This record gives sequence, structure tokens and C-alpha cells, in this order.
Amino acid sequence: MPEPDENTRSISSQDQNLQLDAALNALAKAQKALNFYPPDHPQRDEAITSAYALLKPMLQKRELILLWSRDACTAPEAGLRSTSSTAKALAREMLTRKLQRLIILPELSVRELKAFLTILTADASEVLSSGGIEKAVSRAGISSIGVNEVDLELLKQKQHEGAEEETGVPGEAGSEGEDGSSSGSAMQLTPEEKSLEPLLSRLKSSVDETEYLELAREIMDCVERLKAKEFFGPLPQALEILLQEYSSPERSPAEKEYTRYVLEQITDAGVTNYLLDNLEQRSDELSDLVDNLCTTIGKTLAYPLIQRLCVAESLRMRKFVANALTRAGEAAVPAIVSMLKDERWYVVRNMVTILGEIASISALKPLQQAIWHPETKVRKEVVKSLLKISPQGAESSVIELLGDSDPEVVRQAVYSLGAMRSHLAVKPLMAIVLASDTFLKNMHLKKLAIAALGRIGNRQATAVLMDILVTRGWLAPRRWAELKVAAATALGQMGDETALPLLKRLAGSGNTLGEACADAADNLERVVK
Repeated sequence: MPEPDENTRSISSQDQNLQLDAALNALAKAQKALNFYPPDHPQRDEAITSAYALLKPMLQKRELILLWSRDACTAPEAGLRSTSSTAKALAREMLTRKLQRLIILPELSVRELKAFLTILTADASEVLSSGGIEKAVSRAGISSIGVNEVDLELLKQKQHEGAEEETGVPGEAGSEGEDGSSSGSAMQLTPEEKSLEPLLSRLKSSVDETEYLELAREIMDCVERLKAKEFFGPLPQALEILLQEYSSPERSPAEKEYTRYVLEQITDAGVTNYLLDNLEQRSDELSDLVDNLCTTIGKTLAYPLIQRLCVAESLRMRKFVANALTRAGEAAVPAIVSMLKDERWYVVRNMVTILGEIASISALKPLQQAIWHPETKVRKEVVKSLLKISPQGAESSVIELLGDSDPEVVRQAVYSLGAMRSHLAVKPLMAIVLASDTFLKNMHLKKLAIAALGRIGNRQATAVLMDILVTRGWLAPRRWAELKVAAATALGQMGDETALPLLKRLAGSGNTLGEACADAADNLERVVK
């Protein structure tokens, strides 16, 4: 394979603004991750690594200078300008700490980027009272990032002096490999790492099982070295080819099983976040790849997808991740169920919704345990999901919610019991209809319960509904008339011919109720026949 020229890994001019937007978005997400997750949570380091990976290509030839204003971030040396909402939000964070000019040297390391972002997460007033952003950066020992009116040559000198004291961090520029040799920049690939493309080509053409398995192992090792250097660019192509091989009817069960294993090993949280970051910035470019990965190795992707769903800002991205988890299916259920105990009600609601879409019977018991969640929106969603998974298995739990303190939850439970045609719910629903309410203040709930009884079709309710038709209702005539129409409609659905004489008698009244009774009688006669 010919040696790639220097421009192979450079960013074309037409993509530079996209690259700046992607880097700024990654920085903003990393800052949020530091604020959002506890100190030992892996998502913090993964977010910082993703930001580092997107910044590094912009530092190949020279330093990156960013100027912050109220409505934009500008890279004057490269002629770039971002006015995205993320750029504006990040600019506010910078300007609040009186940071207007940021210089990032090519020698940027993951450690120093993390230290700088940690300063940004500190309270702005504390940063200012302790001497300002410049002193905070200096105290943190950051030599590859300068702020405000920093002399570039002094900053480079400081960085050079600091490098002599560095012990080195794996995967960072200038660190040493296991054999003590310099690994160079994170973007400088070794000949071994450049061998990924021919390995993939040989894998596709291999017809010998032993050779295929050996090539798959070499590809996995090669990708791991790329990941260690935070060079994720070639990975989407590698994943696409491996997925194609996994689904190929020409591959043996052993070859498929090992290909699946390789996919699981390659696609860790860092790679998943890289794919999702690119999806968020470049629309649906990688959507098919992520979909296929979810279908094939859903269990591996479940936790990173859940974490992204919790922090995704755009509605489009939240929908995509939720759909991806749904496609992961049964494999993702254990990870989703574990989030039902999360303290954030909106996270629990999202998990409940996804479990309903997956419709796995294994989620039935955990959902039943979540039915008394303190948040109304969660309880309503639990009822919907239980109905999708197992109407019979959820029947008793939904009936319990008829006694819920929130009217919205009760209405959802009534509707669901009608939809599942629950005969166990007939008496509790009749109790709602018969509950004393002279002025029919709860008419909407009573109508919903009547409609549910009509759908269930249990004849125990016939007498109750007929009584409504002959009730005078002097104190709230309009509401009673509306309730009678609902009762007539329900009687027409139930198939009990004992209601026919009354319906036919009232059909000649010449009003709205008469029309409803006439329609109900016609429908009932068809049902009886």
C-alpha cells in the first residue's frame, strides 16, 4: 500500500467549519459530563477523549487560536467562524470567566484538556476571586493551553520545559510505548496501523476458516492500536465490513461467531460515542451502521446508548438513540431495567417507553414494580408499556392504579383496561360510574369508564348503563344528556339484547339521545344476529 501523503489526514477547506463545530460540540459535552457524572464515572473520561480526538486534527500543523465573543467563536488564523447554539453557549461559559482568547498548542494532551475543562466547570465567581482564569490555568500546570493575552513563544517555551517533567500518559502525544520507544503524535500512524485496509480486504476474500479467524484477530489487534492512539477515522469502514461478513450466508457458524466477538471487542463506549458524535454533527451519515450494530451486538452498545440518551440535547438525537435501543431488543433489556431506579424521573420515563417498544416479557416484573413511581408521567407511561407487553399479565397492576391519587393516571388506567378488555376490571369500573356525583363534576372520567365497559362487553354492566338512561339528572341536565349518550353507545357494543326494548323506546325522542339510542339499537341487533 503506498505511503499516504501529508494531506491524507488533513481537513479539506470545505469541511473545516464542520470540524470546528464538531470540536466545539465535543468540548461542550465534555464540560457537561464533568458536571453531570460523579468523579469515577467512565463517561467523564470518554467525553474528554472524544473532544481530544476531534481537536487533534485541527492541531496537526500549528496551534489553534480561538477568539470568543458573545455570539460566536472564531479561529482567525484558519478563517473559521462558528455561530451555532453550542458555540454561543460555550462562549458564555468562557466570557463569564473573562476568557476571550484561547491558544491550544499541537502538544495538547488528554490530561491537560481534562484539567482545563475542570476549571471551566468550577464556579465562575470562585475562579475570579482566586486570581482569574490565567492563574487557574497556571496553577493546574497546563502548558499546552494558554488564555487571553499569552505570548505564544513564552507559551511554547513553558510547554517545552514542562515536557521534560512529564511522565507520559498512554495515548497522548510524545508518550512512550511499552517498549520504551516514542509513539509520537496521536495522529502519526505506524506501518502496522496502516495495514488495516489490506487486512480487511484479505478478510473479505478469505475462503479458509483458519485463515479467516486469524485475519479477524489481527484486525481486532490493529483496531485496538488505533483506538489507543485515539484515531477513530478508519473504524466505521472496518465495522461495516465486519457486519457484512457476519451476515454473509457464505460464512461458517464459527466464522460468524468470532466476527461477532470481534465486533463486541471493537465497539466499546469510546467507539460508540465517536459514532454518535458524528451522527449528531453530520445528520444520518452513520445511522445505518449504528442500526446494524444495535441489531447484532445490542448488549454491548446498550449502556453507552443509555448514557447518551440521558445527556443528548437535540430531540432528533434523543429519538435516534431511543430507536437504536429499541432495535437492540432483548439484549438491551437488562441495561435498560437497571435504569428504572435512576433518581431522574425523565430518565425512568424514557426507559419505560423503550421497554414498551421492545415488548419483552422479561421486563414485565420490573415495570410492575415501577408502577408506583412518585412521578405521574412515569406511572402513566408504565401503564402504556404494560399494555404493549402483556395485557393479561398487567391486568391486576393496572386495576390497582384505579385508586391512584392523580386523575391523569386513573384516566390512563381506565382507558387501558378497556383496551385490554379486562373482565376483572368490570366491578371497579362500575364503581367509578356509580360513584356519587350529583353535578357530574367527574363526568369525563365516568364517560371513559362507560366506554371501557362497552369495549369489555361484560353483561354485568348492562343494568348500570340502563339506569343512567332513565335517570332524570335535573341538577346538571346538559352533562347528564352527554353521559346518557355515552351509555347508549356502550350498550350498543355489549351484545346484551335485554337493552333493546329501552333503546328502541328512547330512539323516538327526536333529540341527540334519541339518535344515539337508535344507532345503538341497530348496532346491537347486528351483534345479536
